[in-house]
Amino acid sequence: MPTLVALLVFAGGLAASLVASEFLVRGFGRLGRKLGLAAGLVGLLTALGADGPEISSAITALLSGAKDVGLGVILGSNLFNLATLLGLSTVLAGRLRFRRLLLWLDGGIALWVTVVVGLMFLAGLPPLPAVLLIVMAFAAYIFLLTAQPHRVDRFPMPDHLRHRVAAAARLIHADLDRGERPTIDRHASWAPVWWVMPSIAVIVVGSYAMVNGALVLGEQWHIPRSLLGAVGLAAITSLPNAYAATRLALLNNGTAVVSLAFNSNTLNLLAGVSIPALFIAGLRSSPGVALDIAWLLAMTLLAVGLGWWQQGMNRFGGLTLIVGYLLFLGFAFR
Repeated sequence: MPTLVALLVFAGGLAASLVASEFLVRGFGRLGRKLGLAAGLVGLLTALGADGPEISSAITALLSGAKDVGLGVILGSNLFNLATLLGLSTVLAGRLRFRRLLLWLDGGIALWVTVVVGLMFLAGLPPLPAVLLIVMAFAAYIFLLTAQPHRVDRFPMPDHLRHRVAAAARLIHADLDRGERPTIDRHASWAPVWWVMPSIAVIVVGSYAMVNGALVLGEQWHIPRSLLGAVGLAAITSLPNAYAATRLALLNNGTAVVSLAFNSNTLNLLAGVSIPALFIAGLRSSPGVALDIAWLLAMTLLAVGLGWWQQGMNRFGGLTLIVGYLLFLGFAFR
């Protein structure tokens, strides 16, 4: 493929993915208002839709034998997510507001999954126990996001546990400004919701075009495959997520931004690394993974710590995450 054609394919895929991301954000936002969903659940749904490019490109690379590229896409995407979905969106919006409990839920799950994946690659934890540890924790997290407080009170469990779960559910489903349950807009049109599935399809196809254009350009410009995966493709496939997070931040939906950022990382590690490790031999012995995992763990801890300290995230916190990612790039390009 000639260089000019590769550039046009890349640009076309980028434009299609970003336009589709706008429809995706609008669709899930309308769905949340129509059903009265918690903002964190809206962020999780957006992450599910927008994570297609990272996961599909990583699995494609892994199955083709390019394990370094596949792992680089996932781990590099997660680092890019923290710098852009949390960092850049905060810088553009000025401040993200969210409850500390939601930070511990979203960030805690992402941190737990990162630790488990780190144990799998660095300490020899077998893939099956790793997947089970991740799935059980993630299932409990989804339960808290979806459980309505008035229904939790009826669950057959010990009284002290039921009261604590109900209290957590009330905080999760509370409106950040008024302390009330999310309102249901019964008069709004369902039309934006119908664009969700086509938007996801366009994001995946557009990202496929971006990835193929970038691979051709990488070969022609002699870019090392490790850098192409962990830096180039990681950033390219994360652009729809970055756009969605920025739109949510500018709409003052900090809870959804935090949920989108951390859940995107959780889903990437589960679907793009942990589950493939069950079926792809030698994946855990891939070289160059230790630095990426260690940096990702440090950045996740930093993001959670900044959010707790600032009771949200301000521009200083956002810039700190961006600087952390730039330092990673400095080590990657040594």
